[in-house]
Amino acid sequence: MTAIMNFTFDHFELDTTSYQLRSNGEPQAIEPQVFNLLAYLLQHRERIVSKSELMDTLWAGKIISESTLSSCVKAARKAIGDGGKTQKYIATVNRRGFRFISPVREQAAVKNSTMLPDSSDQQGGVNELLRQSALAGSEENGNVCLFPIRNLAPDKRIVIAVLPFQCLGADLVSFFAETLYEEINIHLARTPGFLVTSRNSGAYYRANPASQSNIARELGAQYIVDGSVASLGDRLTLSVKLLETESDRVLWGVRKNFPLESLGEQLEDIILNITSAIEPEINRVELACLRKRRQVDLAAWELYRQGHAVLGLKGWSEESFEECADLLRHAIAKDPELAFAHAYLALTLAIGHLVGLVNHDGWHEEALAAAEKAIALDSQDPDVLGYVGCAFSDMGDFFRGIKLLERCVELDPSNAQGWAALGAAQLQTGNEEGFKNMYHGIRISPRDNRIGAWGALLARGLLSYGRVDEAIEVAQNACAFDDKIFLPRVVLGVALAQADQPEAAARAFEDARRIRPKLTISDIQRFVKPEEMQKMQDYALLS
Repeated sequence: MTAIMNFTFDHFELDTTSYQLRSNGEPQAIEPQVFNLLAYLLQHRERIVSKSELMDTLWAGKIISESTLSSCVKAARKAIGDGGKTQKYIATVNRRGFRFISPVREQAAVKNSTMLPDSSDQQGGVNELLRQSALAGSEENGNVCLFPIRNLAPDKRIVIAVLPFQCLGADLVSFFAETLYEEINIHLARTPGFLVTSRNSGAYYRANPASQSNIARELGAQYIVDGSVASLGDRLTLSVKLLETESDRVLWGVRKNFPLESLGEQLEDIILNITSAIEPEINRVELACLRKRRQVDLAAWELYRQGHAVLGLKGWSEESFEECADLLRHAIAKDPELAFAHAYLALTLAIGHLVGLVNHDGWHEEALAAAEKAIALDSQDPDVLGYVGCAFSDMGDFFRGIKLLERCVELDPSNAQGWAALGAAQLQTGNEEGFKNMYHGIRISPRDNRIGAWGALLARGLLSYGRVDEAIEVAQNACAFDDKIFLPRVVLGVALAQADQPEAAARAFEDARRIRPKLTISDIQRFVKPEEMQKMQDYALLS
């Protein structure tokens, strides 16, 4: 026989034998994962339970966002008559997690041994019940792995294993290494298409050392993020690298030194710089692999990923935008429920028309339909919100676009595209807060292949507000970042003309025509305000 615990508080009873929540003896409707959450908080009520612990423990084999966990906590509170304001039973401890705070009475319950392994340990019985329930419910409830993954069923997503950072130093360094490891896990798990193994998997290999090839094989990981943290006097040295497991190649690496005293101030920037560098590197490798395969073998997700990478790799032209849109249409044909493909198609068509590269009949209707479909399929994913919000703004619906973009960065503060698009839309509506948001988006993702475009839009905004010298500097940096996009060169030419530098402006337009030989006067005029037209004409830059 196995002894496990039932929990009673006020007029509620959580019965872990019959899997029921009762109020005054009457069974209450409660979802399985909400029951699991409530049972776990009751079992560990003597301490604060972190968000990462809840996600790692209760969502087996899946990746979830913090918004999913928040929804589950909200449902648990509702089931027991609690709320986020009252917090009579489940308290939120700011930036740390949750704790069950009401007095609880425990009562041993008996469960037949055919249903649970025999054990005399009461807490272990509850743990086992939670483990079995989490494993049984993982298919429909989340995405975080509970135990080291072996022999995973086929999954179209890219699997990344983030290993615990080696730590050489004092307690502060150890804390930094653990925090960095946890935050990189969380940030990468938010990226569509990435299946990130859980912190528990990393902890397993910290306790049971293995070669990286063995780790990759056991976890089914195509990529591994590894690193170390060491203190040298009053400075800290951080090393991080991204490895492709099949070829054992180091795709990317960074080594940084900074003062220990500024550790807290720089932590967020360090995390964002690392995670924003990883996705572009993986995209490059994945696209190269996809090109080697026949098109008929590509699944919807792979088509989406390939379409997503086209503009960054091939530059901006009618041909690249059409190729991108066609890949996304094929992805949608294979999987009409793929919200990311609908969202990115809407963005591609909208921004393509804005810059004069998408002009076919029906583009607006197609973009609008794709945007609406994406939101209908998934209105809570930050990337979907970011793409669709940008699309609406580019089509002139700034009210709706800005609302979606604000929601995007609220859900995922590390979403650089969301910040950049929000800033651009705000500037279009006369809100100078947009400058700060655009600069922030560029700062947190300095290797993003979209920075050339973002820089062009930022420079155009600066020019509109009379900040000509700053606009020139930003446009020049955008040109230097990306040699395949004409947009920042056109904006640079306009800015130089306003600064009474006609020869430099002419060179900028000439460089734009190098990239886009059929650049027309009307293409340039898209980026010229009426009050700027006089100098463009005086210097014969539109002839």
